[in-house]
Amino acid sequence: MPIDYEEKRDFIRMNTEHVLQYRKTSSNEVQQGICCNLSATGIMFTTEQEISPGTELAVTITPQNSVVSPFDATITVVRTQTNGMSSQYTIAGRITSIR
Repeated sequence: MPIDYEEKRDFIRMNTEHVLQYRKTSSNEVQQGICCNLSATGIMFTTEQEISPGTELAVTITPQNSVVSPFDATITVVRTQTNGMSSQYTIAGRITSIR
């Protein structure tokens, strides 16, 4: 039986809520965010830091279960949105490499 998939993207997004660490690839300063969703080619997370589109980030998600390997990737920020009146930003990124 076929799955009714109305999403027009090439890959299905997996909704998730995991803490992630990120840093600009040109810096050693690590920041924290919450991953909202992940696909084969992209990631979306929230953070208190505004990050400009075009910025390259190293992103790490360390699973709570040690049986699963950490997710380490380099992404390029494609979109930053403010979440209304809160000090949260939603960051959308394109995965450029997985380490």
